[in-house]
Amino acid sequence: MARKVHLNEVETRFVGLLDDFAGKLSPPVECRIAGGWVRDKLLSLPSHDLDIALSIPSGHSFAVEFVNYLKTKDITTGSVGKVAANPEQSKHLETGTTRILGLECDFVGLRSETYADSRIPQVKPGTPLEDASRRDLTINALFYNVHTREVEDYTQRGLSDLDNKIACTPLPPKQTFQDDPLRILRCIRFASRFDLIIEDHVMEAIKEEDVKSAIATKVSKERIGIEVTKMLKHDPFRAMSLINQLGLHQHVFACDIDPPRQTAFASAQILQNLSKRFFVDDMLWLATAATPFDNLTVKRKGKDIPAASVIISEGLKDAAVRPWQRSLTWSVVMEILPGWTGGWDDRAEAIAVKYEHFGRCIEASGLPDSIDKPLLINGTELQALLSITPSPLLQTIRQALNIWQLDHPEGNKEECEVWLKQQWEGQGRAEWESRSQPKKPVKGEKRKR
Repeated sequence: MARKVHLNEVETRFVGLLDDFAGKLSPPVECRIAGGWVRDKLLSLPSHDLDIALSIPSGHSFAVEFVNYLKTKDITTGSVGKVAANPEQSKHLETGTTRILGLECDFVGLRSETYADSRIPQVKPGTPLEDASRRDLTINALFYNVHTREVEDYTQRGLSDLDNKIACTPLPPKQTFQDDPLRILRCIRFASRFDLIIEDHVMEAIKEEDVKSAIATKVSKERIGIEVTKMLKHDPFRAMSLINQLGLHQHVFACDIDPPRQTAFASAQILQNLSKRFFVDDMLWLATAATPFDNLTVKRKGKDIPAASVIISEGLKDAAVRPWQRSLTWSVVMEILPGWTGGWDDRAEAIAVKYEHFGRCIEASGLPDSIDKPLLINGTELQALLSITPSPLLQTIRQALNIWQLDHPEGNKEECEVWLKQQWEGQGRAEWESRSQPKKPVKGEKRKR
């Protein structure tokens, strides 16, 4: 029996208009909504992004004509953008993008793909089966036929995999992942988001060294970072668990140096235990991935910088705020980590309780507003006030300023300047200069604590 999906009022209108327009063309064009929208509708999840797969090559030409048709119906749309699949070989396969009835729509011809040495395919027009087969997982290879109003499952297992919560590739997994190693990360993301079981033969294919090593060699760090950011939005512990289980940490979180990675999953386990008691966000989950790089440095533009900061900056693409609770939670993780044995014990509980008490004291003292308050004197003003230039000394003084503001929550800028000058003309200067002396850690080696 064919599977149907429930459309809301806007989707019903959109599908009716698209069916009417495509049927009047000569010859008529078959239209199918593909991929994630179909999956989400079957799961009763909201979705506003539609990929419309067409039986003609050019999605852009179709989109332009469809928008012109909608104008005759007094329907306002966005302008039509053009995205070429491959500017050199596939100019006839442009994707047309626009906004219709509040829905983000991409129109693209059904296609088949072949791969050489990169993850950028050679694209040519294809059949619905070929288009479904090129996708990452069977649950993402479903089509909704605009004309029959039915779901089409050309892999013959997408619907059953969705029902049974199984992650499986349409083609043999090694071929799927070697063609585009980014699909490995997408597999982890969807498995963690929808609580899917990754089939054993898919797991084994990912674990093969030549398959997983291609992540770092074929996929840009930017694309890896985007996938990591997305997988941290739903069930980050499951995502980190799969990365650990599949032996992917060194390939997903690649750096100039390659320390042992055991502390990454250990800190993720601790954070999971703390997640119902302490503030936890995406940045903290990513920090667990960076724990193997604690106190290690790498060269960037001739300077030694913390390797952990490289991992975090390349792994999380969203802008992040800096709530004080994040530092509190991370302090708990790092204090528990050295004695962590894989399970919550009395020692871990005692540390957590200690920090819970500390957090309550911070709240009771009215310090959160002071913690989040910007420095009363910014860097430029600080340089002018003390006649200094940008250097490690400047950062040390800023840290001292921060402590002064916490000790004087009602203090103003003038009082801060007076204190700062007194310190600079007294013993404070020598102490700050001493603390600002550059250290010379050996690249890739632990700094002495």
